[in-house]
Amino acid sequence: MERLELFKSLIFPAVVLCGCTTAPVEDPARSVPGVRVWAAGSTEKIQHANRSQLPHDGPWDERARKVRLEGVRGEHVPFQVIVTADRVDQRGITVEVSELRCGDALLPAAAVKVYLEYFSKVYAPSGKNGRKGYWPDALVPLTRPFAIRSSRRDRGPVLRHQPLWVDVVVPADQQPGVYEGTVTVRAGGGELGSLGVELKVWNVTLARERHFPVQFGFFYGREIARLHGVEQDSDEFRELFFEYLGYMLEHRVDPAFISIGLDGGVKDGRYVLEWTDPRMEKFLFDRGQCRFLIGAGPPGLSRAGLTKEQYEEYVRQYLRQVIAHARESGWYERLSFTGAVDEPRNRKEYDAVRYWADLVHSVDPRVPVAVTEQPLPDRPEWGTLVGYCSEWIVHGNELDRNRAAIAERQAAGERVSWYISCDQLYPQPNYYIDRFAADCRMISWLTWRYRLGGMLYWATTLWREVRDPWADAISWKRSHCNAPAAGEGMLLYPGNLVEKYTGQENVYGPVGSLRFALLREGIEELELLYQLASRGGRAEADEIVESICRGVKDFSRDPAAIDKARRRLILALAARQKARP
Repeated sequence: MERLELFKSLIFPAVVLCGCTTAPVEDPARSVPGVRVWAAGSTEKIQHANRSQLPHDGPWDERARKVRLEGVRGEHVPFQVIVTADRVDQRGITVEVSELRCGDALLPAAAVKVYLEYFSKVYAPSGKNGRKGYWPDALVPLTRPFAIRSSRRDRGPVLRHQPLWVDVVVPADQQPGVYEGTVTVRAGGGELGSLGVELKVWNVTLARERHFPVQFGFFYGREIARLHGVEQDSDEFRELFFEYLGYMLEHRVDPAFISIGLDGGVKDGRYVLEWTDPRMEKFLFDRGQCRFLIGAGPPGLSRAGLTKEQYEEYVRQYLRQVIAHARESGWYERLSFTGAVDEPRNRKEYDAVRYWADLVHSVDPRVPVAVTEQPLPDRPEWGTLVGYCSEWIVHGNELDRNRAAIAERQAAGERVSWYISCDQLYPQPNYYIDRFAADCRMISWLTWRYRLGGMLYWATTLWREVRDPWADAISWKRSHCNAPAAGEGMLLYPGNLVEKYTGQENVYGPVGSLRFALLREGIEELELLYQLASRGGRAEADEIVESICRGVKDFSRDPAAIDKARRRLILALAARQKARP
């Protein structure tokens, strides 16, 4: 074994030098031998012990020791800072980010947020293209010094590379220009390394308004209460719940499948709807909830002891009250009802979807009924859902197979969105921890490519089958995909376990993930594409997207190609902004 390790150490430098276009440049500011500080773009996953992972072309300019970024106002512009240690342990590491200046204009240091990337252990690969091992995922706010264990003295992974996620949050009113600052990494009072940050802010503003509902399931309240150690019916839990909702909405993601304070029951021969938590809907609406998906079945109503006619009348009473309330509260245009069947797969389930759609439309024919199904059924004998549903949420596997039927519904003015599930196999994108970073970002670009109206994903806090999501990345044990699914249904982590696993301060609420941040990056780019199209640049937007997205099984995962397309998008918007009178 020792001979093998010696052999690797002898031949490895030759392999690296032959495979790199640019040899790493020593950091002149480095005072500790064996430690290097460098940077990378957002769309790559830095492996903790990968000796071949060295700086390369992209936003990082190795010779100038500067990361070069571009963005627009109102946008997050992320990158990564990596601290690399070769066979040395380093403790007490701190990161200092300066303010960014452009002449007299200032982007304050508070606008730059730094996160420690926590490595989740994937002990079984997610499909053929997954890989077991440690993968960066949870993004923990950096509040304390951290350590690198490059030797094997301690338990846990050998951290040759410790990546840090850096979010530059550009204010919507930021003055355009080229801003410069520095990132300095220190330990024990000495400087380990520093790098420059150059951010060009273009005269383009990303609108806060969203045009593509991104609906992610959030309904495991019991698990949130369990892992945070609070009672589910307590005031503390409700405050914690709002922290999770707010975090999702800040990332331009709608919490889906949640109760918005609906309760009710039959009183004196009528169904009476109660809004038990008025704060909930106002909170969601004020923060830009794009779509309100509400079940067509009334809460607190049972069919037991009721005739079919009585039951249906109570349902209609419930629907009338919801619709009237939505009108009064200003979110009627964002309202959709869902039927009782998810992913209908036979004639009986198709009949159930039609039944509930008829009930909804007997009260208000304008309100959409959403279904997780493609417009063309798998079997003709099931009948059709066309004319019953007007909001289609199509599985990724069906985007090409059902292209003609989808186009027909789109031409009829109906909304077609899509969703990702674990049986979307490579080369399709997915949200797995052990998959390409580009996948989460490119899902939004594919949304534009297929003229889709939004995205749906079933869960963000699926912790019910694990004792601790920080220790077990395989969140869905009973996967019907017959394979482990690392991070399936789990894009957020409970913040009260941060100190236990990372040494950083606990977070009141959720801790995000690299996957969730990349999703947000793609959503922001999707909205920029919309802005370009709305200013007469539809053909240009399409051409930019098609340069890296040809189909759900044929899109680029190359960070450089994606960044090039993004730059073309920003330049196109800037040109149209300049041409405005």
